[in-house]
Amino acid sequence: MKSKIEIPWKRYALIAELAKRLDPISPQFGKTALQKLVFFLQEIYQIDCGYDFELYSYGPFDSQLLNDLDLIDNWGCVSVNRVNDTFAGYRIRPTETVDSIRKKATEFLDNGKTKQALDDLVSNYGEMTAKNLELRATTVFIASDLQKKDEPSDKEKICYIVGKIKPKFTKQEIEEAAKELIEKGHLKIRS
Repeated sequence: MKSKIEIPWKRYALIAELAKRLDPISPQFGKTALQKLVFFLQEIYQIDCGYDFELYSYGPFDSQLLNDLDLIDNWGCVSVNRVNDTFAGYRIRPTETVDSIRKKATEFLDNGKTKQALDDLVSNYGEMTAKNLELRATTVFIASDLQKKDEPSDKEKICYIVGKIKPKFTKQEIEEAAKELIEKGHLKIRS
């Protein structure tokens, strides 16, 4: 009996595609930014990327995404390097072979819905720092979690909960991020 191994090429190709698209524009495309951007693809843009995010120290997180990043780094399709020894942080960059992994999932990446979502994601969030992405992703996560529990999710309640979880952000920063997300149609509120 032959067993067929399912290789999640679309997950690997998605990471490579983001590295390629963000390299010229992102001030800080590292591991934290990757987590938040893929979370946005799933939660805001409804693209099935195959991850299961949980709330973690820096916002929505999935350990499988880091495992996938390590794998394609080992394959040489992207490079993941520490920014410097003083501060934590990494920089993800495409390599000359980045397109080799992309070719494994062109049907997924070139699909109209996925392509439009990636274009919009990069346009709306590509130039943000990891810190700004963390705040916005946490805000979206809280709103989504409240809705899944069928609880009211008005802006004030969302901002209050985000403030409790993320005390490093000011009330004004949280409210401005929520307002921005609502204006973009990326934060669903319900009374």
